[in-house]
Amino acid sequence: MKITRSALIKHFIFVILVLSQQLTAGAGEYISKDIKRSGSQKSWVVLPYIFSSDSMGLTAGAVGIFNGYIQPQMNIVASTFVGEEFNVKVQADQEIKQERAAGAMIAVDSYQSFFSERMFITAMGAYGYYPNQRLYLDGSNDSKRNLESNDPSSSTPFKSQGYNNWFDIDFRYVMPWGESADQILPVIQLNRGIAVNRDEIGGRRPFSTGQTIFGSKLFYSKWSAEKLSEAPSINTNGVRFYLEHNNTDYPSNPSRGYSFKGQFSADVGIGNSTQSWNSLEFDYAHYIELLNFSWTRQNVIAFNAWTAYSPSWKIDETINDDGILEKHQTPMWEGARLGGWNRMRAYDNNRFSDKAAVYTALEYRIIPEFNPMQDQNWSPFAIDWFQTVLFVEAGRVAESYDISTLFSDMKYDVGFSLRALAAKVPVRFEYAHGSEGSSMWVMLNQPF
Repeated sequence: MKITRSALIKHFIFVILVLSQQLTAGAGEYISKDIKRSGSQKSWVVLPYIFSSDSMGLTAGAVGIFNGYIQPQMNIVASTFVGEEFNVKVQADQEIKQERAAGAMIAVDSYQSFFSERMFITAMGAYGYYPNQRLYLDGSNDSKRNLESNDPSSSTPFKSQGYNNWFDIDFRYVMPWGESADQILPVIQLNRGIAVNRDEIGGRRPFSTGQTIFGSKLFYSKWSAEKLSEAPSINTNGVRFYLEHNNTDYPSNPSRGYSFKGQFSADVGIGNSTQSWNSLEFDYAHYIELLNFSWTRQNVIAFNAWTAYSPSWKIDETINDDGILEKHQTPMWEGARLGGWNRMRAYDNNRFSDKAAVYTALEYRIIPEFNPMQDQNWSPFAIDWFQTVLFVEAGRVAESYDISTLFSDMKYDVGFSLRALAAKVPVRFEYAHGSEGSSMWVMLNQPF
């Protein structure tokens, strides 16, 4: 849900992503076991939701999270939603017609392959139609914010009905180093959602301790805008290669240690790809555990730094003579982009994008002793803890990787979050405020 100064509710985005989509800060492959639970370690939760917004109308849906089914380390997530019908304009003839938001996603996370015990596969995809998408085709740091115009060449965001469909398949190979040298899947024992057998784990020498993963991901996505008659869609497909190292005590909710990840992504322009592009990203996160108060179970300071750069992007050339897309430009949802549920959370999804970007965040995370869902005898699913979080973020995109530019005129926001561990997966509700208003997000997993 997007709340701005000009209207109470301007935009709502409800997004459900699985663990593999949240690997920016580094997450491992492991098995978690609840020491308070005897017998099967399988757990599940189904959460219904309903909201109303200008962009999607009255919308209802549900998300299901299933942990430990098929294989003990696996997670399965599925979600679907549908909205009420309301009037939208078609650009070609200004015809008014009735449309509704509708979509679904499914993901299978961390399936241990039959051909290699160290290879884990994650597959996920989504299909969605949105009657009034808000899209930042020119999302640079100083882009104008004229919400009333439908001219994509003169204002951002551009508003149009259209599809946003994507599919990823991720192959993750656990290297025979550190914690996974002898035991591929470390077993993390949990007491009400907090690791209890990891006192000596987290924050030691890179690659000699912790877990290291080399991965490759095939991706495909298609975005369409029915108001753009000449270029109605942006398509991209390609591959990512990454190396990530996690040296924390509990990757799903770290209390100490660090993680980092380097990634290269490329679309070589084959198939139905709009154009070729490439990008580089590096991410680092650090966690410091503080002493507990009498009323807390865990106090953590979490720090994150991320940067991205697109070597291919030709900022002085466009793919068409009168086009708005520059040559070898990353799509607005790829590469050096800020805004959304993970980075610069006060701003629209993919609000800022350009050739280069920097970002940093600081969070103070507290898990109190108090948990009204602690008695699981009456609860249909496990809520192991609630967590309150205060955070501050800063970031900037620019047309070149110039340090003096990137660290000047930065965007800032502050916010708070209420999170819960449901079926061994963190679920978070967040509110953030920045220079363009405020946003609220509902999301799975820690942002880093």
